[in-house]
Amino acid sequence: MLRRLLRWPLWGHLYAHLCRHLCWLLLVTSTLAHPAAAQTATTQVASNMPAGVILQYHHVDNTTPAATSIDPARFEQHMALLARGGYHVWPIERLISALRQHQLVPDKVVVITFDDAYPSIYTQAFPLLRARGWPFSIFVATQYIQAAEGQFLSWTQLREMQAAGASIINHTHSHPHLLRRLSGESSGAWRNRVQAEITTAQQLLKQHLGVTDKLLAYPYGEYDTHIARLAKQLGFVAFGQQSGAVGPNSDFAALPRFPLSGKYSDLDTMQTKLNTRPLPLRAQHTNPLLAHNASRPTLTMRFTRDDLAFEQLVCYGPSGPTTITHLGSGRYSARSDAPVPVGRSRYNCTMPVGDTARFYWFSQLWIRRNPDGTWYPEP
Repeated sequence: MLRRLLRWPLWGHLYAHLCRHLCWLLLVTSTLAHPAAAQTATTQVASNMPAGVILQYHHVDNTTPAATSIDPARFEQHMALLARGGYHVWPIERLISALRQHQLVPDKVVVITFDDAYPSIYTQAFPLLRARGWPFSIFVATQYIQAAEGQFLSWTQLREMQAAGASIINHTHSHPHLLRRLSGESSGAWRNRVQAEITTAQQLLKQHLGVTDKLLAYPYGEYDTHIARLAKQLGFVAFGQQSGAVGPNSDFAALPRFPLSGKYSDLDTMQTKLNTRPLPLRAQHTNPLLAHNASRPTLTMRFTRDDLAFEQLVCYGPSGPTTITHLGSGRYSARSDAPVPVGRSRYNCTMPVGDTARFYWFSQLWIRRNPDGTWYPEP
């Protein structure tokens, strides 16, 4: 177990600082060994800023693609962990409203979301959530509901879950790669098509389910500053697939969620994610879409506080730790020492929260095209 943890970037960082931070490391390892101690440490964190954790699932099935699936038995263990740990499961609308208005949010608030409206949400997840009386959200690509009978949820199933407390939310109409322009498509035509994807889905959700809340999840978690600006202009709060906790300083045009499918679904990983807080940054609006000739992006971070453990700030990219540079006045930058790969990748930045087993967490998405500017094929 220890060997596996040390291969994980966050624990690799702690190991590298073992001699310097022995007492803190012993606290972390002891709380991992004794969950009750971890929960006690969690409650001791001073919480002067509202925050929450949004969880992301796709399939709840052991016969679907592993990368986007969680075994039903493991999903049940996830729900049991939330119940045992005393987490508050909130509707997504309630958390977003509280954060935007800087209202009081108790510690350990969690939101449960599902992408793509797969049937296993209804057959496997819904009975467990309904039995506990917990709200959850489903991000729906409306064209799938209209055309793919049996492969996705029906309007009737969505209506039943909505009546039981589920939020049914916009995931565009046809679930396209929003960033990719069609052959010969002008920038204006592309923008109009993206807008139509969002507004058509919203109209159908209102028509069939009476949905009025303007919430949106980007397909594949892909967006750039132009798409984020459009979502904001249309009045939407939008969500990506980069990881991290959410707070009032988060970018409400690209809010993070923690994926809990495939290799990210074990209980230790889930507990670590539940224990996170948003890194205390001023609102980040970094464009994730890189110029076609850029391969080593720089992330600039502007912190809202100066009483943090900056010496323990670490950011990991796809090839390992990045170089952290202090820019002065609460500003730091992170840059990978090696090119990020073509496709979607991330910098994950963490820092310990005082003398607890919790971590501040921030994730920056990067999208890199082929060196000649063409789009890479999806697997």
